[in-house]
Amino acid sequence: MGEWWLAGRYRLIEVLGSGGMAVVWRAWDTQMRRFVAVKLLRDVFGVPGAADRFAREARTAGTLTSPHIVTVYDFNTGVLRPADPDAPHSPPTAATRKRADPAETGGLGHDPEPREVVYVTMELVPGKSLAEIAAAEAPLPLPRVLNWARQLCDALEVAHEAGVLHRDIKPANIMANDRGVLKVLDFGIARFMKTLAAGGTLTRPGAVLGTAAYMSPEQANGAEADPRSDLYSTGCLVYELLTGLPPFGFGDVPSLLFRHVHVAPDSPARVRDDLPDAVCDLVLRLLAKNPDDRPQSATEVRRILDALAPNPPDQPPAPPDRPPPPESTHAQARPGTSSGAQAGAQAEALARALEDLPNLQASDAVALLRRLLPDHVRLFGHDHPRTLSVRDDLAYHLGKSGDRQTAVRLLRQLVSDYGYMYGAEHPGTLRVRRNLAYWTAKSGNPQAAALLLRDLLPDYADVHGPLDPETLKVRRELALCTGRSGNAHEAVQLLRALIPDLAQVLGAQHRSVVTAREELSYWENRMTPSQSTG
Repeated sequence: MGEWWLAGRYRLIEVLGSGGMAVVWRAWDTQMRRFVAVKLLRDVFGVPGAADRFAREARTAGTLTSPHIVTVYDFNTGVLRPADPDAPHSPPTAATRKRADPAETGGLGHDPEPREVVYVTMELVPGKSLAEIAAAEAPLPLPRVLNWARQLCDALEVAHEAGVLHRDIKPANIMANDRGVLKVLDFGIARFMKTLAAGGTLTRPGAVLGTAAYMSPEQANGAEADPRSDLYSTGCLVYELLTGLPPFGFGDVPSLLFRHVHVAPDSPARVRDDLPDAVCDLVLRLLAKNPDDRPQSATEVRRILDALAPNPPDQPPAPPDRPPPPESTHAQARPGTSSGAQAGAQAEALARALEDLPNLQASDAVALLRRLLPDHVRLFGHDHPRTLSVRDDLAYHLGKSGDRQTAVRLLRQLVSDYGYMYGAEHPGTLRVRRNLAYWTAKSGNPQAAALLLRDLLPDYADVHGPLDPETLKVRRELALCTGRSGNAHEAVQLLRALIPDLAQVLGAQHRSVVTAREELSYWENRMTPSQSTG
């Protein structure tokens, strides 16, 4: 497919998705030198004031700040030109423009003349849409679905508090990266589309806003939506992730709209018999016909989800409490410092600089730690407890920010340094060994992570005890990585041995025990027939 240039700044490289109203491209922003997603709206200039209305909606969406909402960078109108095949990395000129092949236009037409388009540029999110994941994998494991539902509620809570509705919550509008982090797309854009639809230019008469399989009854009736409409769509989405289909399937639009308004949905338990009653009750409450019968806010749904599963299984271990400073309240003077007093003042300044670390976003934490690490090495030394703590925190926040490979490299060295200084079974050494296994798995190598956890487990049990809750967590992490390595049979064996110990320590109805049973069922379903009967 040919490349295009937009506004002399964005090089449109490949189409990521295309719908009736817009085309989304992966693009290179030549000014900021980063990849972005560019959404080009189709044929909106026939509507008076369309660009201004779109700008207002995009500006509103751009004010939303959440790790689960795609960041809007820019909105504007700009000139679109096909790239010069002989010089695709440079904006085309009138002299170099050539007629584009209609088969290579990505839905943009084949007119080589410059033309003005409305566009919005957004954060480019790696990963897959929930629609792709659901099509390939649904029904999905319950812990995974509940974790995603939490993140979606976090996004909706931020938007609704700002007075912004989504109006088109559906799997195709939500991305999940390989760390399981959700990003919701298109906040604010749906309202703009509704404005255009009211002008009769982008939809047929009588059309309603949204996607029929996930549309609330009030949307289907053409009534004004409020935040509870987004919650209904959330119920449809969760229903599909749990069962493989939204509550009323994917039939024709009139039939779907009728069912949303008049037909009570079946419980997801009719399709999947391993779901707890509380989960089914929540889904059905979200799908209530009357908005007054639904949970009244994303915050309320989030609290229900927290009660259902207070400890998501796929979260990285939290960084430990910072170890106490050296026995002396002032660091000893080191070469290059004028006195012990000066070194002590510098040490205190470093401690103050780290006080806000727990409140920072991962990327900001990484920047702070990288700035402070050389000072720690200079003042305390490479293997001092305070320096090791900063290195440990840096690895953690690098992983949280998405740079998992660098986190793994730092943790490998940390394991070596902790082991040299304190021994393989020191609590600090055990912690960084466990973190190394975690980020190794998140880097896409669960097999290597399983080997690390298998090596860690005996030492962990010696130090903490075989039935300590943290030891049991390591055993569960080992089962998870073993299954993700492709060995479902061994994962089943590990979980069958783990669950009685978990029940003995935590109680048979503890959420961790219930979740482990759900995971056991998941891996049992992934076993081959020969494994199941052998």
